[in-house]
Amino acid sequence: MITVRDVLSRPVFRTAVIAGGLDGLDRPVHWVHVGEIPNLGQYLKGYELVLTTGVGLTSLTARYRFIRGLITAGASGLVIELGQYLPQVPPDLIDLANVEHFPIIAFHNPVRFLELSQDINALLISQHHRILDDLEALSQGIRQAMLNTEGAVRLVQLLFESIARPVLYRPRDPADTPIVFGEWVEQPALPSDVALHPVQESTPHHRIRQSVMVFGEPIGDVFVANPGNPIDERVYLALDSTVAALAQDFIRVESLDRLRRREEGALLEHLLFEENPEPYLCQRFRGRYRLTPGYAYRVLAIATTTPLAPQMVRQLLPANMICAVYNQTDQTIFVVIGSAHAIEELPHLLPSPGMTPGEQPLLGISSQYNDPADMHQALSEANDAAAIARYCGRGQVSYDKMGIWRWILFTPHHHLQRLLIEPELGPLLQRRDRARLLETLDALLTHLDSKQAASHMLGIHRQTLYARIRVLEETLGPDFMAPARRTAIEAALMAHRYLTGTPAPKRQG
Repeated sequence: MITVRDVLSRPVFRTAVIAGGLDGLDRPVHWVHVGEIPNLGQYLKGYELVLTTGVGLTSLTARYRFIRGLITAGASGLVIELGQYLPQVPPDLIDLANVEHFPIIAFHNPVRFLELSQDINALLISQHHRILDDLEALSQGIRQAMLNTEGAVRLVQLLFESIARPVLYRPRDPADTPIVFGEWVEQPALPSDVALHPVQESTPHHRIRQSVMVFGEPIGDVFVANPGNPIDERVYLALDSTVAALAQDFIRVESLDRLRRREEGALLEHLLFEENPEPYLCQRFRGRYRLTPGYAYRVLAIATTTPLAPQMVRQLLPANMICAVYNQTDQTIFVVIGSAHAIEELPHLLPSPGMTPGEQPLLGISSQYNDPADMHQALSEANDAAAIARYCGRGQVSYDKMGIWRWILFTPHHHLQRLLIEPELGPLLQRRDRARLLETLDALLTHLDSKQAASHMLGIHRQTLYARIRVLEETLGPDFMAPARRTAIEAALMAHRYLTGTPAPKRQG
């Protein structure tokens, strides 16, 4: 940006003096205009440096009208050739210039306005070329950054380096971190409107803003502090180029993310749902997710009945663990990879059963595996663990901690019925009062050494409990509470409740 001060530093102005308006030397100059008519201001657009011989400034009224017209039009300053018409700058002009900070420059000797115009216009054209060179350098930097996929941070940095003013890029997603270069007195808040072109912000701190648009929607805003007053055209053009590059980079990243998710989904689909996947798929998984010797994985099956469950689990995973995700309609499947020790400790990092019931994600965790070819088995374990988590109302269940549930889920239902439930509970299940007796049996199994605690759990008198125990002895046999028989009956009771959909008692949670 060329100012009046820059113009005065030119050799052709070495004999000029500043007659008034010293505080306005930083006014920008966009062009030079020669004029003498009193209403010259009506024909100006602003930021012109006006040259005059003073022929129309001989009277107070004419001078006031002339100079006031220039100030109103936003002219940069006035250059007067003193001599035939004005031997000196009138005091009234000087006073007005000082009040309005409007520079008045005087030549006491004759000067060729053509030479002044040519010199200043050459300076302006040279400045324009420098702007174009700077913008070309910025464009080259942007192209290089895009080719090297250096991302939004590099693009904002290039803008900062090009215009040498504080720059901030604030994404519209509040979860994304703003990108800041330079010193900001106060960082701007997330805007609610859209700036399709650079606009000046009406804030205590002078800045401009332009929104980054992708397919008609704003994805972020770029702010530039102290852009100059008036705003340098170079800042406008540099900002516009950077905003366009940020939009292109966003589209590139989104496209790559979609491609990556699609490739990841296809690979996981083969490994999760094929019992004998092709060896090259296993090798690809090892390379993609760094499943090297000393590393292992677990499969997590997370029901989406709690909408934020997948995000909750992802946030709890340490940064040094790699996570591959496969989404289904009713659940999200995570394959979590890390060092063997970290994967062994993984269940302790995830939501615990002590959480608020409405916030508990229904989570099943497989055993620890090393070979991607076993992922189908790991998924089966995770699904079994998730089924028990749903049945028992627990936040999470790990397959390697399921105990007898592993055998119950693995055994076909008709075998459970024939080999376990009927031999152990058959006579009891035939009775009309079976519900009351099953409840009593469960209380006795829960409180093996305390009939008082069992009766309290049932809410009955101890003598009533003894009467029920006699009925159970008659139905199941007098040895129904002997250790070996008791274990079989407890397993049969668990299997029966699970197959009939009867809610699990609290003692199993």
